[in-house]
Parts: sequence; C-alpha cells; structure tokens
Amino acid sequence: MAKKMISLGASTEALAEKMKRERGNFSGRLDEIVERYNILLDLETLPDFSEEEVAILGEALGGSAIDRRRVRGLHLDVVDAAMGTPQEREALSAKIEALTAGQRLKLIETLWR
Repeated sequence: MAKKMISLGASTEALAEKMKRERGNFSGRLDEIVERYNILLDLETLPDFSEEEVAILGEALGGSAIDRRRVRGLHLDVVDAAMGTPQEREALSAKIEALTAGQRLKLIETLWR
C-alpha cells in the first residue's frame, strides 16, 4: 500500500516532532486527538439560531482563520458585522457570550461544514 502524504500545519508539525523525539506513533496519536475532539463536539449542545443569526455569524467568520482569539471573542466579532440591525447583532452577541468555548467551537464547526 502506498503511503499517503499530507501537508502539516505548525501544530501538526510540532506534534510530529514531539512523537519523533519520544519514539511514539504520530498517526496513532493524531487519530486519538481527532477522536477526542469529535467526542467534545458531540457532547456539546447548541441553542437554536435563526437564519438571520446564522447569516450574521457566517459573515463574522468568513475568510478568517479560526484561532484562540476568534473563539474567545466571537461574541464581539458579530457586533462588527455589516449584516443585521444593531439590535440583532447585540442580541446575537449576548447569546454567543453565554456559550462555553466548546459550544463556540461546535458552532464554528457546524457553520464551516
């Protein structure tokens, strides 16, 4: 069977280097991490979002890398969106601010699929 080649980002490259130093199984460890991430997402529940709220969120997230700051400040990003009224954006911001980091990640994953 031919080996599959993938491009590694900085975090995945760091994991590969760590596993090399520890003589560990990189693919096995990566599989564990992905499985655990999916478990975390599966255990999270989300409130319902209207079509307008999803559109505002989509605009707020569009084209930007998802990093720690984006997850933590997602409720602030929707306030700056161009879509929706100021009242809709403020209500959505409050709704997102009440979410845990895990719920925010699930929300992002749900919208980006």
